[in-house]
Amino acid sequence: MSTQPTKHRDYRTEYARRLQRGFAKGLSRAQARGHAKAEDIRSGGSPGFIDRHSPLEQALRLMRDGVSQTKAAKQVGVSAETLRRYQRLNTQSERAGGRWVIKDLRQVEVLLATRGKLQTVKVTREAASDIGKYWVAVNKFLRSNVKSHLDAFVGMGIRDLRGKLHPYETRPNVLRRLDSAGDFSFIDIYRQTNEG
Repeated sequence: MSTQPTKHRDYRTEYARRLQRGFAKGLSRAQARGHAKAEDIRSGGSPGFIDRHSPLEQALRLMRDGVSQTKAAKQVGVSAETLRRYQRLNTQSERAGGRWVIKDLRQVEVLLATRGKLQTVKVTREAASDIGKYWVAVNKFLRSNVKSHLDAFVGMGIRDLRGKLHPYETRPNVLRRLDSAGDFSFIDIYRQTNEG
């Protein structure tokens, strides 16, 4: 049984070559190393749908509640650099009054009662929050039969990601019909709209 001599790698030379290849492609030093800074990442892409239970999403929620970026990262067990990169890629964020103001423009699918039926629409998370308020009002109306719960949504609607307007369904008889037909379960819809 023969053994071959161990080949020693020249890590310094390999590292220098990696940087040289990166610079030739127009990358920054951090990008060439494979560790791009948060500001090197272009925002506004389409990151797709959201895993609302991931540690990074939990960290964003903590930051919305006033926790610092470093502490939020530590609490969920990720590095501050990873959280910064994720935040820059998936949100528009700025500091105001010592707190992070995070505007989340990613898409989510939510259910909306519109034009006499229940429809799934793709909207930003900010818009989904407004739809959640609509469902709270619908639920209050269905429980109390007090039409004024719907007043704030009469003539209003929400635009999907393609810019199409979906008016809120506020006609009492239509909402009662959808409810009695079992077309929607308020608890399931509200959970889907507001989870996370």
